[in-house]
Amino acid sequence: MLISRRQRPPDTPIPTILLGGRPVPLQTSLSILGVRVNSVLTFTDHIRTIARKAAWKLSCVRRVSHLLDSQGITTLYAAQVRSHMEYAPLTWSSCPPSYLSLLAKVQARVQRLIRLKALQDQLLPPLQTLQQRRDVAGMCVVYKTHKQHVPHMAALRQPWARPHGHTTRTAATRDHQLIVPFAKTETSLRSFLARYTRMWNRMVQQTQLHSTSSLQTFKSAVNAWIKQP
Repeated sequence: MLISRRQRPPDTPIPTILLGGRPVPLQTSLSILGVRVNSVLTFTDHIRTIARKAAWKLSCVRRVSHLLDSQGITTLYAAQVRSHMEYAPLTWSSCPPSYLSLLAKVQARVQRLIRLKALQDQLLPPLQTLQQRRDVAGMCVVYKTHKQHVPHMAALRQPWARPHGHTTRTAATRDHQLIVPFAKTETSLRSFLARYTRMWNRMVQQTQLHSTSSLQTFKSAVNAWIKQP
């Protein structure tokens, strides 16, 4: 695979790579532990693939929907379809919103199916949006990295912000904030470190969730915080 940030291939011919006297075909993308990255270092091909597979799995759920009630469809969707769309989400969550919306459309389809199977007076709790679930997962990773000091996540650790030399509204929480990595492009702003470092700092300024003693309590509380309008 030829890695390049160019949208079009270079004009100069790419030399043929031989292995054992046989030419090695040039690949346009590469799958690493189930996540596909293309030659311009984006995950758009991966999003298309999982959206297509999720839509196919949802069609299988639809075929047996006459045997299930609304709760059964919800359970089957969470186990077979949504779990497929949530594999390693923090790796590819920096994709443009237009691609992430492909996954949201799959969930919108199952929500319509659940409403059709619901009884007339039955109250259906809405499904959490996929973006909210990704945000909760990202914040839990930041918590485990900086509060629980999980060893295998040390590479994601960001330095703590320096305390202010003067009194401001945010000076009291400055010690618990992180330095946001510099980003020049929209893609970099949507990347894991840039997005969730900013979200962590906003959470520290608005709440005391960073002082939570357990991961499960933090996860429940940050889920409610993100849910707020």
